[in-house]
Amino acid sequence: MAEKAKHIIPKKALYHAAFNWETWVQTNYNYERMMGMACGHTFVPIIQYLYKDDPNGNEKRKEVMQREMEFFNVHPEFGSCILGMAIALEEQKSLGEPIPGEFITSLKTSLMGPLAGIGDTIWQGVLIPILLAICIDITLTGTVWGAVAYLVLMLAITYIFSFANFFFGYKQGSEAIMDFLEKGILDKLLLGAQVMGCMVMGGLIANYVKLSCGLEIVTSGSTFNVQEQLFDAVMPGILPFAFTMLVYWLMKKRWTSLKIIALIVVIGIVGGVTGILA
Repeated sequence: MAEKAKHIIPKKALYHAAFNWETWVQTNYNYERMMGMACGHTFVPIIQYLYKDDPNGNEKRKEVMQREMEFFNVHPEFGSCILGMAIALEEQKSLGEPIPGEFITSLKTSLMGPLAGIGDTIWQGVLIPILLAICIDITLTGTVWGAVAYLVLMLAITYIFSFANFFFGYKQGSEAIMDFLEKGILDKLLLGAQVMGCMVMGGLIANYVKLSCGLEIVTSGSTFNVQEQLFDAVMPGILPFAFTMLVYWLMKKRWTSLKIIALIVVIGIVGGVTGILA
């Protein structure tokens, strides 16, 4: 009986909570609490099982919801383990374990930064560019299956990873997550993701950034093509690389994306009209 008392939340409610988090996490994103409302929504299928036999159960359930709706911001998929962990802690607290509410809040706050960093790096810097590169190549052959494949693969990877991470946090708790962070695994993953991200972005630049010079120098009896006889001979792809570095430099100078897009349009028009760009 003691073993059963440790888990009063049924699996159906846990799956519902994980689904709520992954599906609706960004729907009420706001500057005051960021994902705080999403955390509260995640607890909607859970809260009815907490403090069921407590005379002050209603008040304690209100405290849980207020605590879980405080400021929170993390990468949705990598941060789902924090929600699983929070549910496990709230469950144990409702069973009489001496867990302060401030401890749960502090633990969520301390974990959201590192997991947001690794999530953004791997998800946006590695996974999405790789999938896009593969699926765009499929689409360029004249079929829509590249777009369909991207949608299906992204949804499958997102939900499978988020659910697995959620239940990892619920079953293993804060100790496993902190152990993962303290052993330096996080730093190694970040370094590997950064290296792979640079390789992916380099490949994308080479494949999808197209820029060539249209100048030709005509002399008596011969024509010197600047692109073919200079740039391609010395370093093929130097112009796309240089243009990418220009955009990167402008971003470092705090140019907005709209200004950079406008500059690209202007350069394209001027280069096309004058013949400088082919």
